[in-house]
Amino acid sequence: MANREGKCPKCGGKLSIPEELEKFSCMYCGAVLTLEELIPIREEKEKSPLSEVLLELYEKKDPKAEELIGRMLELDPYDETANEVYTRLHFQEIFFHHLDALKYFQRSEYAKYFERYMESCRPVLEALDRYSLMAADGGRAFMRHLSSELVKAIDEAVAADPALRTRNSRSLKLDQYKTILAIYVVPMVQEQKLSSGDRLADILVEEWIRLHPKSRIVKGTYGDMVAGFKKGKMCFITTAVCDSFGKPDDCYELTAFRRFRDTYMMESGEGRRLVEEYYDVAPAIVTCIDMEEDREKIYASIWERWLSPCLEDIEAMRPASCERRYAGMVRTLKKRYLS
Repeated sequence: MANREGKCPKCGGKLSIPEELEKFSCMYCGAVLTLEELIPIREEKEKSPLSEVLLELYEKKDPKAEELIGRMLELDPYDETANEVYTRLHFQEIFFHHLDALKYFQRSEYAKYFERYMESCRPVLEALDRYSLMAADGGRAFMRHLSSELVKAIDEAVAADPALRTRNSRSLKLDQYKTILAIYVVPMVQEQKLSSGDRLADILVEEWIRLHPKSRIVKGTYGDMVAGFKKGKMCFITTAVCDSFGKPDDCYELTAFRRFRDTYMMESGEGRRLVEEYYDVAPAIVTCIDMEEDREKIYASIWERWLSPCLEDIEAMRPASCERRYAGMVRTLKKRYLS
């Protein structure tokens, strides 16, 4: 009884399968496969004769490298050199081709934009995944190099931007770029459901923290982001602030704001429009704040600057003043975190 040896195309595990089996399950990840889907196991010294030519074109930044990559991948989709070079050429596009992503981080736009974003990034992540399945270390060293270079490129882009003339403006821009990584890049990498996805997401987070140890970034998923928009609370920012103070969901402050929303705000067309706009962006604002290292300080500042004066307006029967303050708060925070 002859066996065919190869790697699982889903997880990279080495398998030895009897040739008479039409279908079988990978003993490592459970994927149902056929013999034709197994990735051949090659000796490390075995390279495509075109590999040296491709590497030379890549070093020279010759555009013909792209054409050669296509030819090599047609001959062998798992050609290690072709997948490596393609990934090097295009990896940073998963960030730098989507610098306007924050404006879509709202309840009505996020899912649609994320789907388009994920599709545009799929070719390079599939190339990285194929490389990782062939690499002895599962592609970890290569992923770490790519992630480190991406974070360094982000830092360089901020430092070189002539519009960012002050330290504060550069810090703000870096925070916005960090947010794109956290709410788009890292979730997208995992949502692709490739064998290398979780490893790459972990390494991206690790490399950001290594190069920015005072700036926290969270490994969130697409599901986490969508769930945040579906929470059944309208006072997202107020709830987050009160929660940071240890106040319960039915505390005096939240009850007062909700009553104000359900009466004064919802009784007029303009008020209802403002509530709907707030409901669209507030969860995204809270998500961005929660990724900040000093989130407690930020929430305290929001309370002092806006929410405490708003509560005083409600208690003093000044609803128009409260509405203006609240609208100003949302506009300011939206510009700070989502522009």
